[in-house]
Amino acid sequence: MIKFRYVFIAIMMVTGFMACEPDTDDKIALGEVPANADFSITADAENPNTYILENTTPGAFIYNWDFGNGTKKSGAKVSAFYQKKGDYVVILTVANAGGHKKVEKTITVPEDAPINCEDNEVLEFLSDCGQKVWKLNPDAGALWVGPADGSQTWWQNQVMEIDVRPCAWNDEWTFTDDLKMIYDTKGDLWAEDYMGFPFQCVDENLLADNVKPWASGTHSYTVLTEGGVNTLSVNGLGAFIGLPKATNGAEVKLPVSSITYTISKMETRANEDFLEIFVNFGPGIWRFQLVSK
Repeated sequence: MIKFRYVFIAIMMVTGFMACEPDTDDKIALGEVPANADFSITADAENPNTYILENTTPGAFIYNWDFGNGTKKSGAKVSAFYQKKGDYVVILTVANAGGHKKVEKTITVPEDAPINCEDNEVLEFLSDCGQKVWKLNPDAGALWVGPADGSQTWWQNQVMEIDVRPCAWNDEWTFTDDLKMIYDTKGDLWAEDYMGFPFQCVDENLLADNVKPWASGTHSYTVLTEGGVNTLSVNGLGAFIGLPKATNGAEVKLPVSSITYTISKMETRANEDFLEIFVNFGPGIWRFQLVSK
């Protein structure tokens, strides 16, 4: 009887330890990371400079694309448009419950896309099918930041700030019908702490080398209308409109190579044209209003 009691106790101790140890049965099997990430590229025969990109990765159910021209999309099958000739590195990030994987390929665009200015509403509005000069709207709210739904204002300029920042309101953005954007600071620009200055007008020649691309210069731009939404992308290191720090997905401290803005308004008023654009920087949007007389 005593021997049986010791055997019983030993069995209970072993069982108890097994119950207290982490049990692999409690772990959730998430699956394997997508293997052999890949996608196909097919030129769209009916639309010049347009390519159909289609995921061919098995087992993935999230697909995020970076077209290499400042445009990003999601979906298993998407179309990519390239205004200018050149080489573009397309990056596809696929994911499933087990994790994510990236794959990249290069698209070589042989020539610029043909554009008839009179047939392109956005290009005609921006350039007058020649060239057109734009400045920040001299009114409250020309610079505005807030949530993407516009339900509240986190900050916006007041009219009096136009006199405080004259170097911002004399800046000019000239758009030409051959897709050049010429930025002219008129010698000085509004500089903030991320540029190395304490919120003041600064001679553009004083900019440090790492932020000098934000000075006057000539860049390129592209316009795209898709699903009823007009976008304007400015391309080239340091190209921006409104404020240099406001970019897609983040506020930055150094120049980037491309920024895509959504066009929310194009209006012709009594004696001027009015343009409103915005960029989603993650927490919310920066919105900019410009006018051309």
